[in-house]
Amino acid sequence: MSKTFASKRVPLYYQLENLLREKIVSGKVTVGDRLPTESELIEQYGVSRITVRQALMALAEEGLIERRQGRGTFVAERRTRKRPFEGQTHLTGSLDEVIAMGLMTPVKVIEINHVEADPHEAEWLGLKVGDPVYRIKRMRIREGKPYSYIVNCVPAEIGAQLTREELSTGTLLELLERKCKIRLKEATQQITAALADPYVAGLLDVHIGSALLSIERTVFTDTGRRVEYVHVLYRTDLYSYTVHLTRDKVPTVSPRPNSKSVKKS
Repeated sequence: MSKTFASKRVPLYYQLENLLREKIVSGKVTVGDRLPTESELIEQYGVSRITVRQALMALAEEGLIERRQGRGTFVAERRTRKRPFEGQTHLTGSLDEVIAMGLMTPVKVIEINHVEADPHEAEWLGLKVGDPVYRIKRMRIREGKPYSYIVNCVPAEIGAQLTREELSTGTLLELLERKCKIRLKEATQQITAALADPYVAGLLDVHIGSALLSIERTVFTDTGRRVEYVHVLYRTDLYSYTVHLTRDKVPTVSPRPNSKSVKKS
C-alpha cells in the first residue's frame, strides 16, 4: 500500500476519493483543470484500475468532476448541493427534545439480545463486566432513507419488560417512563466522529469508511441510577447538530484615553 494512504482498514478507493476531493475543495486544482488519466493515477498512487474508477465515479456523482468522452476528466463548476434532509438537534440541554425527535421518525428493530455487559457498556451503565443486560439494535428512517443506527443497552430487569413491538414505535426513553414507571432526570452524552465499518455502512447505505456522527449517552433517574446507555451513529449528509452559544456576561469596555488629551505631570 502506498505511504500516501493512512490506513489499511479504510478502502483504498475511499481514501483516494478523499485525496482528490481535498485537492479540488482546497483550490489546488480549479474549475476546468484536467485531472490525471486513470493510468497516471494508477502509477502515482500504486492502486488498481478499479480503485481509481470507483473514486472517480464517487466524485462525479457528487458533482465535483465531469468525465468528457475522449477528452478526459475535468474539475466541474461547483454548485450548491441541497441535502435531502437537514436533520438538526438544537443543543438545549433537554431530554424532552431527544424524546420528541424520536417520536417524529419511524424505527426498525434489527435484533434484541440478552447478553453480558462488555467493558464499555459496564462502564457507561455503572455495572460490572458480565452483568446481564439487554442489547437492542435499531435503525431510524427518514423519508424512506436510513439515517441513524442505534444500539441501546439497559439492565436486564428493565429490558425484560420491553417487547419488540413496543421498541418498533416511539423512543426507548418514552417507554422507560410510561411503561416501566421510571422517572428520568438527566443524561450525559459525548459527541465524536466515527467511520462506517462494513456492517454499519450496509445498514445506513453509505460507503465503507464514510464519516459518521457518533453520540454516546447515559440516562439517569431522579435517584441517580443509570438506566440506559445508547450509542447512535448518524449519517452526516442527513443529520447535524446546531449549537447556540452565548456570553455569560457582556464585557464592559472601558474607554481608552485619547493620547492627545493626556496631561504630562
